[in-house]
Amino acid sequence: MGAAHRSQSLIRNWQDFRIMVYKFGPNEQCLRRCRAIVPVILRAADQVTSQGVRVLYEHQNVVRPLMGWWQFTNRTAQALMSLYDQGYTVEAAPLMRNLLGHSYAMNWLADSGEPAVVALTDYWNEHRRKLAQNVNETWNLPEPASTPSAEPIPFANPESEQIHKRLVGELKNFDTMVKAYGTADVYPVYRHQSAYSHTTGATADAFLVMDGDTLKFTTEPKGGAADTTAGRLWIPVALLQAAAAISRLLVGDPMKPTIDRAMGDLGLPASLLNLRRTRPLM
Repeated sequence: MGAAHRSQSLIRNWQDFRIMVYKFGPNEQCLRRCRAIVPVILRAADQVTSQGVRVLYEHQNVVRPLMGWWQFTNRTAQALMSLYDQGYTVEAAPLMRNLLGHSYAMNWLADSGEPAVVALTDYWNEHRRKLAQNVNETWNLPEPASTPSAEPIPFANPESEQIHKRLVGELKNFDTMVKAYGTADVYPVYRHQSAYSHTTGATADAFLVMDGDTLKFTTEPKGGAADTTAGRLWIPVALLQAAAAISRLLVGDPMKPTIDRAMGDLGLPASLLNLRRTRPLM
């Protein structure tokens, strides 16, 4: 299956993914709306953060990583729009993968609460320990790199430990995370972008052309236009999911007016932002 055909199939899948309202899809009218709405969402987010956010006490620990992820998703969306405007297509796929994964994980974190914060911290510490181990094993440093504590987490009961293990598993594996929310159809989109994020045949094939028995190359990737169209469609959806995840934990739900207006302009249903776990933690 060629890159262009795969991208067109993904676009059709995205249309079917609970957003087949109005004419959301690869049509010029929708693309114009997406281009216009993305800056509106980003400006509203900048205004919220520049004015200073207020957080209820019970949400403080959850909002802390959420705020960092929110800035990351917003800047990633800006970078993607810039790359697309400059004519880059499949080269932007790693950023598209990051945007999709982080916007979804923001909903996962907001929905799962404090246990998810503990899981995120544990997973991040594990990554840092492995990195320090790699550095110490391969680099001749005057002083070894320090590593986070490896002390086990004290769980209140076996059920809490089981919930922790499940949350860490969902964070490590995007496929597991989306299945927990009954949205397994999101994963093929992520996997498609992953093919361009790693050293696979996709990144070579995009620039190779068979002309009869002759192998040629192109400086413009094949199927790039379809990938750009799909990306431009998904950017506002990801931004709205990310904004909705954090806004409801802030005093006054400050992004709600912008979210509601954008959802109406694009013809997107509220269910797209109200992800609910279908596979219980226990």
